[in-house]
Amino acid sequence: MGKSSLNNGRNNTQATKKKRISLTCVFALIAVTYSLFIYFVIVGFDGGKKETFLVGFDNGGGKENDGSAPSKLRPTYNAQDNMKVQSQQSQPISPNTPDDFCGSCKFRDTDFSCTERIDWVIKNKKIIMKEAIMENLKYCLKEGVQYVETDNSKTSSSLGGRKNNNVEVAMSTSTPIYWIMVDVTEYGAIGDNNTDNTDAFHAAIEELNKAGGGELLVPSGGVYQTAPITLGPHTTLTVHGTIRGVADQHKFPAIDPLPSFGRDADFRVKRRRQALVSARHAPNITIRGDGVIDGAGWYWYPFFLNHTAANYLGRPHIIEIENCTGVEITGVTLRDPAFWTLHPVYCTDVYIHHMTIDAPMCRNYRCPNTDGIDIHSCQNVLVEYNTIECGDDHVTILAGKLRHNRSPPTRNVTVQHNILGRGMGLAIGSSTSGGVSDVLYYNNTMTQISGFGQGQGAHIKMRMRYGGYVKNISWIDNTFYYVNGPAVEINSGYQSGSSWKRTCTNSTGDLACTEVDNITIKNMVVHKARSGWHVDCFENAPCTNLHFENITILEEPKTKKPIMKCGNVASGTVVGSDLREMFDESCASLVTLP
Repeated sequence: MGKSSLNNGRNNTQATKKKRISLTCVFALIAVTYSLFIYFVIVGFDGGKKETFLVGFDNGGGKENDGSAPSKLRPTYNAQDNMKVQSQQSQPISPNTPDDFCGSCKFRDTDFSCTERIDWVIKNKKIIMKEAIMENLKYCLKEGVQYVETDNSKTSSSLGGRKNNNVEVAMSTSTPIYWIMVDVTEYGAIGDNNTDNTDAFHAAIEELNKAGGGELLVPSGGVYQTAPITLGPHTTLTVHGTIRGVADQHKFPAIDPLPSFGRDADFRVKRRRQALVSARHAPNITIRGDGVIDGAGWYWYPFFLNHTAANYLGRPHIIEIENCTGVEITGVTLRDPAFWTLHPVYCTDVYIHHMTIDAPMCRNYRCPNTDGIDIHSCQNVLVEYNTIECGDDHVTILAGKLRHNRSPPTRNVTVQHNILGRGMGLAIGSSTSGGVSDVLYYNNTMTQISGFGQGQGAHIKMRMRYGGYVKNISWIDNTFYYVNGPAVEINSGYQSGSSWKRTCTNSTGDLACTEVDNITIKNMVVHKARSGWHVDCFENAPCTNLHFENITILEEPKTKKPIMKCGNVASGTVVGSDLREMFDESCASLVTLP
């Protein structure tokens, strides 16, 4: 074979090799491109500071002990229906349930419908509704399934919907936004428990506000000090690390007092300090996570005790949610409040569950007013499966101080299945001007075995001049291991001075009494109480329709006084002759039932 033929053979071989290499590179490039496409389809495009998901459903839903997670619950209560607690779905932003979200979605090569898969994710992963929908959305994207909302035969174009990662969705007209997630560290926050991260929090929140809402992430592993922050509409604050109030009272702005209070609670001036975390006039607020929000209370207590607060402004709450609809708080631990821990006020549809409150209790009033949860002029509230330790009321229901119909009422509240450590029990009042009605305390357990100071199991407290009413209130199936005071107390002159009986009237003026009617205490077990019961109502507005049934005190107080004394009780019932023996002759107005 000639030299020319050999050269031609070599050239052909080299050309073939080059073609093979080129084809290999092309196939590799195609594979990498396809992998990246699949990744972005499943995970979502990352713009550096935010992760984009679809929104259009409410933050609703909550964990139950059995792993189920229904849509956001709005408790309903009917005092005439044997004092039973019920729940029903509220009417939040659509879609809020699997049926609303799934539309006509069907899964390829599977027997699961969209709704069935969401239910399966909730039960097996024990996560809430919104997280389940997110999981389902990503799964559907991977499977190439299109979501098309079919409500009233509307298409995505008719509702202003958009395409996201090849998924067509009809956006809710009430919330035409995408869900974005921002990490506060990407705005400069440093979790060294020293840096003031206020600017970083404000920048991250502003990003969410521009988008119409989203999720603010505080990552684990750090303590992020900050001055007060205010959440905007449709915002979820997810806390895995620790948010801690900065130790500088001058960085907590002065704000107007609440309309139904009129003044600061500490120093009675007409300004007050903003809470560490707040939201105002903002629908759909969620605070969640396994982290901590720390009020740095030990920094604040001396200012109150020594009257050295700047500008005589009082102590801030940890969380105050004002005039919001659709509120959920879950998972987080709230620690060391300067004043009250959690204060929803003028809100509707509030769900507080599976969270922890750890507030101090001190002798000699060194850390006063560290309440757990203060529900104030709210409607449709469900509080359940929480653990609360505090220095004042575990939970109390309020309705403002100002008279002349300037305080909205509180109604339809259920507090159930909570574990209560140290603290002062389950209360109504003392601020009742707007009226408190339809409240159920059900199946709560107070576990403290010793204590100091004042404390009750069930406590109704009203002050002279506040007026209003307290009616249709029930404590049912509650257990108290140790009560450092009366097991039950109705005190209609709470902290009102010695002249309250003489000056209170039954009118609606400045000397108004509080109307107390239809109060039920049933199936209560008290392992030990340091004193007996005490019911003392307004002389000019006696309590009516009090009902006591199946109450057990395992260790009676070491006192010669009767266990139960009544003052100004007009009517009521006691079920059972054995229970009747626990009542003094001053309770003659109570009719004994078999």
